[in-house]
Amino acid sequence: MRLQTALPALLLPLALVASGPAPAQKLPSVTISTSPSEPAPEDAITLKLSGQWPDGCVPEASRTILSIDGSRIRVVFNYSGFSGACTAAVTPWRLDVPLGRLAAGTYAVEVDVLRGLMPPDVIGTGSFRVAPLAEGTLWFPGFFAPGPAVTMASTLTAYNNTDHEATVTYLGAWDGFGAYTAPAPAEVGPHSAVVLDSRSLREGQPVQMLAVKAPRRVAFRATLERLETVPEALPKVPESYGRLELPVFTELFPAGMTAVAGDVSLSSVECASGPEARRRVNLTLFNAGDAWARFRVSAVSAGPVAGGAGDVREFEVPPHALAQFNAIPLEGLPVCEAGGAWFRITGDQPFLAYLSSVRPETRSEILPYEIFPARLDR
Repeated sequence: MRLQTALPALLLPLALVASGPAPAQKLPSVTISTSPSEPAPEDAITLKLSGQWPDGCVPEASRTILSIDGSRIRVVFNYSGFSGACTAAVTPWRLDVPLGRLAAGTYAVEVDVLRGLMPPDVIGTGSFRVAPLAEGTLWFPGFFAPGPAVTMASTLTAYNNTDHEATVTYLGAWDGFGAYTAPAPAEVGPHSAVVLDSRSLREGQPVQMLAVKAPRRVAFRATLERLETVPEALPKVPESYGRLELPVFTELFPAGMTAVAGDVSLSSVECASGPEARRRVNLTLFNAGDAWARFRVSAVSAGPVAGGAGDVREFEVPPHALAQFNAIPLEGLPVCEAGGAWFRITGDQPFLAYLSSVRPETRSEILPYEIFPARLDR
C-alpha cells in the first residue's frame, strides 16, 4: 500500500517540468494614426505610432527608416546589430514620424521590426485618406444701429487654423427688404485672424442675416457690442463695455420643424412691476424659403411644474427676408414662472430664429442684452 501511494507523488514533479518548448517572444504592438486626423493635401502630415514594446529598448527616431512608394508607406524599426542592454519589462512607447505633404488619395501603412538577418516582422498595418478640406456654410446675424448716444454694432472674426491660406466667401445677405449686396470675399492667412464685414447694412435696416462659405478648420466668432458716442472734443475711439455672443448657425431649420429657444426669465421685480420696468423681448425670424413663411410661436414653463404650450403667437415673413419683431406681447407666456420659459418656433418654410431681450438699463457700463439662439427640437 505504501508503494502504490508514493509512486504518483514521485512522478508528479516530473510531469510539471515536462511542459513543452518555451513560448515564442511576443511581438510589439502598434497603433497607427495621423495628425491632423483628417489630413488635407496642404497639411504637413505626421504619422503617430504608439503601443507596447516587449522590453525597454523602445523605437527611436535614430533607428527608424521611412519609405514612401506611391500610396504605400513603410516604417521599419532597424534593430539589426543592436547590442544595447534592455530592461525586461513591457514598456509603453510612442513615436512621431513626419511624412510631409501628400497628394490626395488613400495610403496604406505598414510598420516592421528588423532584427539581424531574418526577414522583418510586420507588427502593424493601417491606412488613412488625404482629401481636400470640405467647405461648410454658416449663418450669422449682423447689426449696425447708430444712435445719438449709443450704437449697436456686430463684429465677425475668423481664425484660419491651417497651414495655408483660406478664403471666406459670402453667399448672401438678407434684411427686412429681402436680399442685399453681400460683402466681397476675404482671404485669411495661415494661423491668422481677420475681422470680416458684418456691419454693411442697407440704410434704415439695423439687422441682417449673413451666410458665408469657408473650409473646415476656419473658426468664427460673432458678437454684438454697445458703443458709446464720444464727445466732439475727444478722439473718435468708441467706448465698448464688452461683447455679447451672437448665434452661429450651421444649418437651416427645415420647413415644418420646431426649433426651441430659451430660457427667457424675468425677475420677480420685473414681474411685479408695470410693462415700463420690464425688459423687452424681441423675436428675429429669417425666412430662407421661396414663399411667404408663417410662424407659430408659443412657450412652455421650465419650472418644477411644466406648463402647456400656452398662448400661440403667429408671425409672417416675406420670402428670403429677415424680420425682427420688437417687444412681442408676453401676456399668457410663462416668463414670470420659476425657471423661465422655453419658446417653441415652428415655420412652414426653411428658417432660422433667435430671441433677444433688452433691459431698461441706461448706465453706460452695463450691457443689458441677452441672446437666445433657436435650436432644433428633434
